[in-house]
Amino acid sequence: MTAVTDSDTEPSGIRTEVRDAIGAVEIGNPARHNALSVEMMVDLTVALRELDDNPDVRVIILRGAGREAFVSGADIREFPGRADHGIRQAADAAANALFTQLSVISVPIIARIHGYCLGAGMALALGADFRYADTRSVLSIPAARLGVGYPLDLTAALVQTVGPSAAGDLLYTGRRIGAEAARAMGLVDRVVEPGDLGKVVDELATTIAANAPLAVRAAKASITAVRRLSEGDRATSRAARLNAAEAITLCGTSQDLQEGTRAFLEKRPPRFKGC
Repeated sequence: MTAVTDSDTEPSGIRTEVRDAIGAVEIGNPARHNALSVEMMVDLTVALRELDDNPDVRVIILRGAGREAFVSGADIREFPGRADHGIRQAADAAANALFTQLSVISVPIIARIHGYCLGAGMALALGADFRYADTRSVLSIPAARLGVGYPLDLTAALVQTVGPSAAGDLLYTGRRIGAEAARAMGLVDRVVEPGDLGKVVDELATTIAANAPLAVRAAKASITAVRRLSEGDRATSRAARLNAAEAITLCGTSQDLQEGTRAFLEKRPPRFKGC
């Protein structure tokens, strides 16, 4: 496991770190503003799955390496090869697997956005539960400028987040917007100065990690169920509701519930174990 870093000279790749119940995933390709290659998409999918399967992880921070970008999109150098059917299928499969994995993560995800957040970077951020950005962030979905048909599932996530008009603005024009404009349309949750971003994100992650992990997972499952209901897909909605109900029931028989009650009565911080 390699620690996350602010260096602009680290080699490309996906790095992970687990510390104090917080899992961090760093996307590293600083020379290309952290553009995602197909190989990196595959590795990122594996990293997210492994962190979600790790019982010690209660929250995940998703960030880009270096100082210039969160993720500047898919690696456009690979686009010419997508004219080949086999290469295009492999690229599409890698992207679909990544965003599917992101949608089923059971713990909260915080996107820590700095610098460029474009295309696939926006899709990653929209898959997070929270999007915190610094004042220098630049966000865009330039699919129309590249001749790319933006995927339906990703468009749905965008519409759910900002509404159809703002989604149309971003998709039809492909224009870039600053952090404050993104916050105003609901695309990001909070904007802070660059020097404060790490501290603010870490504080949120620490607060979440200190709570009962089963209860937090149940809350996320319930929020997911409500979102699925709004999408109108009965089968998907029913599965999400069953998952949420199971997670809520598990909380009711957990040792964490007993610990939380005792800690409240004894006026002390609880010591949750996730069981």
